[in-house]
Amino acid sequence: MLKVGVQTDFENKTRIADLLRYKTTKSGGKWRSLKEYVDAMAPDQKEIYYITGENLSALINSPLLEQLKSKDIEVLLMTDPIDEWVTQALTEYDGKKLKSAEKGDLDLDKVDEDKKGKYETLFKHIRAQLEDTIKEVRPSTRLTDSVACLSGDTYDMSGYMEKILKAAGQTTPENKRVLELNMAHPVMEKVHAMFEADKEDAKLKEYIHLLLDLAVIGEGGKVDDPSRFSRLVGNLMAGVQG
Repeated sequence: MLKVGVQTDFENKTRIADLLRYKTTKSGGKWRSLKEYVDAMAPDQKEIYYITGENLSALINSPLLEQLKSKDIEVLLMTDPIDEWVTQALTEYDGKKLKSAEKGDLDLDKVDEDKKGKYETLFKHIRAQLEDTIKEVRPSTRLTDSVACLSGDTYDMSGYMEKILKAAGQTTPENKRVLELNMAHPVMEKVHAMFEADKEDAKLKEYIHLLLDLAVIGEGGKVDDPSRFSRLVGNLMAGVQG
């Protein structure tokens, strides 16, 4: 009910925000206030980072948080559906803007321009292969260990909000996501070599769809074709063993 108050009682939303509690990537399963979060921020941190979703375990292990974690930045884990509306009403706290870890540029790291140039044609090819599902393919500044993730632009609907609205039977506008790929991951080197050797290789097409599946699974989603995913992973495992 307090979270409903943030959204509906504009005059008192800041006072109500003082009463909100969230688990975070650094709270060890305990609840923390926004004030405690702000007080623990590094001097050079300008924003309060958060991520929304229905599963706490999936959120705390989300690939979207890899770069934030590597820089020791705490992230609020928002698992109540109403949190999607809280972040729309409470855009800042104590002079610090709330920023989604899923959307927009996190401005934490710069893209390697040399590698970006190397992968540019491949990324265009991947986008063309997946154009019915995604709106863009970009080099990721979010990922450090994983190969792929799904993100959105600053004003896009989050993946969780889309899921909430669809579960409620509401029609949602087209909400294609951005496929971010980790140019430093060895898998991307392999995919690039395959692309350079033969752009029409059927195996390359399978790898491209596998990258999307890995991004979907990384955020706790379900792949469109589980049997294909199982077959591809099985083939890869057999190849490693062989």
